[in-house]
Amino acid sequence: MVGLILLLGLMLAACVNLYKVEIESSKSYLIVEGTVSNLPDLQVISIFRTKTDAEFKSSEFTSTIVAQKGSSEAVTKAKVAVIENAQARYELMETEPGFYAMPPSFLGKTGNTYQLSVETAEGQKYLSSVETMSPVPPIVRIYDKFNAKGIFDRSTSAGQIATNDFYVDFQDPADQRNFYRWTSTTYEIQKICATCRGGRYYVETSGADCRTDNGLSVNNFFDYECKSLCWDIFYSSSLDIFSDVYTNGKLQKDKPVAQIPLYQSNPALVVIRQMSLSPDAYRYYKLVQDQSVNTGSLADTPPAPIRGNVSNVADETELVLGYFSASDVAENRYWLERKNTSGALPNGLFSTKNGRDPILEQPSDLRSIIPLAECLPTTSRTPNSPSGWRF
Repeated sequence: MVGLILLLGLMLAACVNLYKVEIESSKSYLIVEGTVSNLPDLQVISIFRTKTDAEFKSSEFTSTIVAQKGSSEAVTKAKVAVIENAQARYELMETEPGFYAMPPSFLGKTGNTYQLSVETAEGQKYLSSVETMSPVPPIVRIYDKFNAKGIFDRSTSAGQIATNDFYVDFQDPADQRNFYRWTSTTYEIQKICATCRGGRYYVETSGADCRTDNGLSVNNFFDYECKSLCWDIFYSSSLDIFSDVYTNGKLQKDKPVAQIPLYQSNPALVVIRQMSLSPDAYRYYKLVQDQSVNTGSLADTPPAPIRGNVSNVADETELVLGYFSASDVAENRYWLERKNTSGALPNGLFSTKNGRDPILEQPSDLRSIIPLAECLPTTSRTPNSPSGWRF
């Protein structure tokens, strides 16, 4: 039997509701997650399968259910495709275990329909429901306010941390029913690119990494400055959705859409995305949101895993988690000066996230030149200047 626990960090009633999903299971579950959009981004579908003793939770990247590290296994060598308008078929390429990328030239179009097809290496076939990409209105105005109280951030030693809260205005169309979702991505400049525990950092033609040094304590830390400009990437971990059922056609003003933690006083680039949802996608996310609100009282119905929109073609009773969606996106790249903030230090990202100042290895008889560390590209770090960054 599966037990699902939703942990909710409540702000004010009108603000973004943070939530976490944790599942303990006695069987394996397939988790399929991804969105196709109209933006020229790398669009990726993730496919994982939980272990029978899995504990997994909502992802900080997608705010939906994704397996926790060590609790899942990547579904590799699958045949994955997105079908557009029941005709055009786009084959996805596995870029790393469990992650399948759309062709770089793909751009979704409003009004078109999209369906995900997955065939595992073992021959199991899965199909998503058909998702229609609905149009989304542009963001008319966007602004931020400093919030000294902020949020509780478990990723830092500080716990409670101040934020810049973001708000948008937009004109809801009067001639259609609209459903919305907002996400944010923040780029912060990072000065430290490697940390070695009980060792030192080396750069050679074969690569760069930490090597154990028996002359150092296992609790000795050395941190290494970045060789080039480097940005850490932070994704919203909140679920913020909206239906215009009671406000159809009205100008929406001062809608809270993101809370960006104040890790350092340096300016940052914040990408706010206003996304359309299909009615079915909205209902799915609303179920998740409602469970998070209702969990915690003895009178509440015990929460249960929420079925997504992907099904086993041969066995519709199989519970598949996650959701495949198609969204039109209105994007705003906001340069966050942080002149309205207080309490943060310049270049303080490393210290805030790690609870200590960097410990730089000093030149010694062992080696007189200390190498600089490579800024290795990952889902949470990039050496490439993000579009909209101001130098």
